[in-house]
Amino acid sequence: MTIEHLLPSIRLAHHYQFHGAFHDFNRYGYCYAFHLFDRGVGTVMIGSRQYPVRKGTLFFVPPKMIHGFHTDPDTALASHNIYCDLWMKSPPVTTHHLAWHPDHYDSPYLTTAQPCPEIDELPAVISLQQYPLLIELFAHIVRTHNQQEPHAGQIATNLLHGFLLEVCRISRSHHEYDPRIQRIIERMEHHVEQPDNYETWLAQCGLQKSQFHDLFRKMTGLPPKAYVNRIKMQRAAAALLESNRSVAHIAETLGYSTIHHFTRHFTAYYGISPTQYRKSH
Repeated sequence: MTIEHLLPSIRLAHHYQFHGAFHDFNRYGYCYAFHLFDRGVGTVMIGSRQYPVRKGTLFFVPPKMIHGFHTDPDTALASHNIYCDLWMKSPPVTTHHLAWHPDHYDSPYLTTAQPCPEIDELPAVISLQQYPLLIELFAHIVRTHNQQEPHAGQIATNLLHGFLLEVCRISRSHHEYDPRIQRIIERMEHHVEQPDNYETWLAQCGLQKSQFHDLFRKMTGLPPKAYVNRIKMQRAAAALLESNRSVAHIAETLGYSTIHHFTRHFTAYYGISPTQYRKSH
């Protein structure tokens, strides 16, 4: 089988906030699961490995794989989730998607799995931070699936097929998730107004500069400084559209010493000035 032969069918799709309850741990899926986190602090356990969670990270859990979600009680994890069959011509009409012990499996609910290099080689963790349209597409699939509108289910299924094709393409062009680089990315996002220099990053991750630069680019698709600039520009655009703050105030909160410096960077990134950007939207 190849990924072109996928027959995706969504059992359940929703946005869910994890509370650390019993049903968040020791889960065994009847079908394939994708979890795209949009807020919160915590870790995800898949098999015997634990991964830190950050916004914009997609987690892939195959059927029958033990997994669990551990959330910070003060900053609960939340994610868009899709539970789906991928190979069944006649998938079961059910929302049953989890069991809490392998001995409790109700076999009629277990999905069919076919050997497929693209799906079998998908990593457990896929960073989508540099693909904001894919992040929005995933959330759109969840919303569409739950609409009581004509053809909503078929639309959601077709969109999921396209999403999976794109994710498989992306995963093959990226190296495996590296927790050392992940820590630097989190530091960048939490302190974007005062980004560190290379010396601080290297001290934190314990890598040589050339190795750090290479791993960072393979994981994110961008050099470190360009990644910081993208964070700033995305937050600037959001602030311009979602608030009435002045351009000068937005520039200051993002760590720019002058409004002229900020305007020059913004115009180079988006092609128009911050004021024009706000008016055009």
